[in-house]
Amino acid sequence: MSEKGNQAVKTVSFMMLITLFGKILGLVREQFLAANYATGMEAAAFLTASRIPRTFFDVIFASAISASFIPVFVEYLQKYGKEEAYRLANRFITVISTVTAVITVACMVLAKPVAGLVAPGFDAQTMALCVELLRMLFPTMLFTAVAFSFVGILQSLDEFNIPAALSVASNGILIVYYILFNDRFGVYGLTIAFLIGWLMQAVIQIPALCKKGYFYRPDFHFKDEGLKKIGKLMIPVMVSTWIQPINFLVNTRFASQLSNNGVTNGELGVSALEYANNLYTIIVGVFVLAIANMVFPKFSRMTDDKKEFGLAVRGTLKAMIFLLIPMTVGLMALAEPVVALIYQRGEFGMLATEMTSAALFFFALGMVGYGVQNILSRAFYANQDGKTPFYSGLVSIIINAVMCWLLLKPMGIGGLALAAAVSSTAAAAVLMVPAVKQYPDILDKSLVGQFMKMVLAAAGMLVLVLGCRMVLNPLTGRLLGQIILLCVCGGVGVVSYMVFAKLLRIEESDFVFDIVKKILGRGNGGASEGVPAVKKRRKRRTYTMIEKMSFLIEDSFCFRFIERIWNILAILWTDSIAGGIWAKICRGWANAFENSSILNFLRADWDDHLRTGNGILPRFWRNVTNWSGLAVRRRNNAFAAAMGESFIFRLFNQNFLILCLAAIAAAIPVLPTMLLAVLVLATFALYFIQLFLGRVKAQKTTMVSVLLGCFAVCIMYAGTTSYAFPTALLSMALFLILMAVFFVAKDAIDTEEKLDFVLWVLISMGALIALYAVYQYIVGVEMDAAWVDANNFDIKTRAYATFTNPNVLGEYLILVGSLAAGMMWKMRNWVGKLYYTACFGLICLGLVATGSRGAMLGLMFSAGMFVLLSEKRLIPLGVVLLMLMPFILPASLWARLASSITMNDSSSLYRMSIYSASFDIIQHYWQTGIGIGAFNEIYPLFSLEAANAYHSHNLFLQEFIELGIVGFSILVLLFIFFFQKLYSGMRVVPKRFKFLLGAVFGGFAGLLLQGITDHLWFDYKIVLFFWCFIGLGMAAVRVGMKMNEREKGEEKR
Repeated sequence: MSEKGNQAVKTVSFMMLITLFGKILGLVREQFLAANYATGMEAAAFLTASRIPRTFFDVIFASAISASFIPVFVEYLQKYGKEEAYRLANRFITVISTVTAVITVACMVLAKPVAGLVAPGFDAQTMALCVELLRMLFPTMLFTAVAFSFVGILQSLDEFNIPAALSVASNGILIVYYILFNDRFGVYGLTIAFLIGWLMQAVIQIPALCKKGYFYRPDFHFKDEGLKKIGKLMIPVMVSTWIQPINFLVNTRFASQLSNNGVTNGELGVSALEYANNLYTIIVGVFVLAIANMVFPKFSRMTDDKKEFGLAVRGTLKAMIFLLIPMTVGLMALAEPVVALIYQRGEFGMLATEMTSAALFFFALGMVGYGVQNILSRAFYANQDGKTPFYSGLVSIIINAVMCWLLLKPMGIGGLALAAAVSSTAAAAVLMVPAVKQYPDILDKSLVGQFMKMVLAAAGMLVLVLGCRMVLNPLTGRLLGQIILLCVCGGVGVVSYMVFAKLLRIEESDFVFDIVKKILGRGNGGASEGVPAVKKRRKRRTYTMIEKMSFLIEDSFCFRFIERIWNILAILWTDSIAGGIWAKICRGWANAFENSSILNFLRADWDDHLRTGNGILPRFWRNVTNWSGLAVRRRNNAFAAAMGESFIFRLFNQNFLILCLAAIAAAIPVLPTMLLAVLVLATFALYFIQLFLGRVKAQKTTMVSVLLGCFAVCIMYAGTTSYAFPTALLSMALFLILMAVFFVAKDAIDTEEKLDFVLWVLISMGALIALYAVYQYIVGVEMDAAWVDANNFDIKTRAYATFTNPNVLGEYLILVGSLAAGMMWKMRNWVGKLYYTACFGLICLGLVATGSRGAMLGLMFSAGMFVLLSEKRLIPLGVVLLMLMPFILPASLWARLASSITMNDSSSLYRMSIYSASFDIIQHYWQTGIGIGAFNEIYPLFSLEAANAYHSHNLFLQEFIELGIVGFSILVLLFIFFFQKLYSGMRVVPKRFKFLLGAVFGGFAGLLLQGITDHLWFDYKIVLFFWCFIGLGMAAVRVGMKMNEREKGEEKR
């Protein structure tokens, strides 16, 4: 593919990513709307009132602005230059704003008859509310006129990313409203938020326009040849753009007359149709609108070359249909689970799901027609021909109205959606005939053959998707099951369609497979190509997509504006009296503590002083693995040769081991304990084999590893001597298996890339779990009454996500949040920094949603340790935030945090009674302990309370009780040596690793603080994550030291 073609693909891909993000926010917005208002009176009134102004604007100006303004604006740019083109833009925006403002006022006056025309089936109360909201929403026409005009200017100047992000701003504002203000202000506040969202679509484009050198100034010189040319082109284009909005108004009018069991229920019909149409538009808009918006300015520049223009339209249509055919089939097959996942909650019940999914099923049939119609319309507009799209629009409206009338009674809401799909396909067909006559290169036999192959590939995909749905259908009772069903079916659909397309030799599949090969082949050619490859790398510096995106962020107006503000604040702080005092305090701290003998002792290499690696067992183990690896490499015997040449072990190599470790990290919050144990056991077996094959090099033996081995012996002793024997043997076995992940993590991760990959998977999954927790908190998930003291706290819900208890989720999020903070500071590009910042923010919100006091205090303690160890400049900010906490946090949450000190709630009093009994148990069993799993059998003998307890709600007390003094002492020493390893490692690693190790140190300290109020190891998922986290910390020290040596060597060279 040519360089221009690659650039076009990258542009479309980036636009699709931005558009996809906006559409995802649109889905979230629709979820909130459905959960809060469902298909009731307020929903129907708001949806109709918000639809009418947009329809009026679409009918009069929307596509006409871009379709008529862009070609003339591009012509002015090419002939007269930017200055004259900008004058034309000023006049055009002035005209369009004036006309739109007049129409807005007129429509506000005539709101009642307009609403009656669109939704005659509404009852009096719904109609009255609809009219009120409609009068409030008509100003969106003015905001949209300005926003669309700005879009036309930016797209003509080849700036597509900002216009693609418009929906991000408006949807984000609505989501914030739903979360914070909906309960207080209701549907009227929602209407105001909707207005603000549309206003922001214009506002966020102003920095990009300024960067391009455009500043709007009102210009009332309307006698301009360019305006006349736009006007002549706009009239037929304006009429031709009526097709979609008028068609949907027709559908809405018929939907308001739908009946259910003989009773007219217009609200349900209108709402279900609107929800289905919004979902359909979100899904198809990611691809169709992103491609159409990018190619239109390019079409406008290619009209002089007839053959090139025809080939460009052909290529665009072919690529789009290649995507839309499987999307059509997939959406039809999965319409019901998609609607259930997105909408079915709160007030949105089964009946609404059935009606919405039926409409979505038939809407999907028109997806290809919708895409073809959009591309061909823009092809005609680029040639300044608006008449042909106008005639296709008339045909479409007539077909839609007739079919709605015919299909309303026999098919209900499905018939209305089918009428819309058929009308879109008819419009595409009407446009195709004159397009092929003018440009014969658009369509030929080979292209038709390719389309037929795409249909066959989609048919094969459909069989597999339906099969997957039948197998996984029993899972759809819960939200997690619905997500699994859609992910599995979607993945099977994508892979199978691409495979069938490759087998049928569809050209677009070759491009997709080439991209996959490039991704899989990155980084494999350097070693084999030798010196020439090194010379080639020295000759030319290549940048990854992440680096290019970082450059774009750094070059953006917003980034430079924030950077300037930050620099000003930094100067003000450093020049202030408080800043000077703080600098002196920091210097005094450094002199008093940083160079103290105590800290020097803590920074020392304890393992080197203790000669840990020179012990008999470490040396024996190291010699055995080295000898085994050497034998395999030299092929000393038939067995060694067979192991070295084994296809299975070459396939399941050290990179596959990293994938297994990442899979474990991702599966911790999702899979049940037994499946996790099986996965860990299989991964450990693979690690063991790779260790003896010499492909994984064991890390130098440390006291952490030695103490962990001793602790494992204590666990075996506690399992075999437990008062709960023999049931304790299962707990013992599970605990030992889950501990094995420590060795895999510390030895398998030997490069920075592997470490970053595993942490990316772990943090991304943690952010998703936190997002699910926030969702549970917003919708008000049911909770166990024992989780909150109703007499002391006004807390209606506590999120627990995929875990069994909010406290367990809090423990998980403490560790993930600390890693996210560390990666946020470690990353050297802005894309990574922003990504991990977003993840950290989500995790903090998820932690707040748990309502777990210990977890929130643990994360705050973790943040404090991180700041003290890695970034002391943030100490003043941390102090200020701590002082503002009583005023920032909600009153109920602050009261719950404060109760950790006052201890006046039932939960705290219950824990105190358990602690008292636990100390009594320790006095009797401090030498040998009671063994694993025996607490609930021994506790009643020492407790004065009638209620039993499963554990002591304190990790340290629990382990002292179960393991005795020896096991407890080994565990404490293990923690101390791990902390010391992290702290000493911070002295000899690059700065970016210092941040990561500080975050690991803080996260582990925060978790142990949570362990004072809860038994961390009661849930085996946390047991697994606990030892995995320690392994990751040891791996980070190892990789950091290795990178430090490498970077110092490069500096010397």
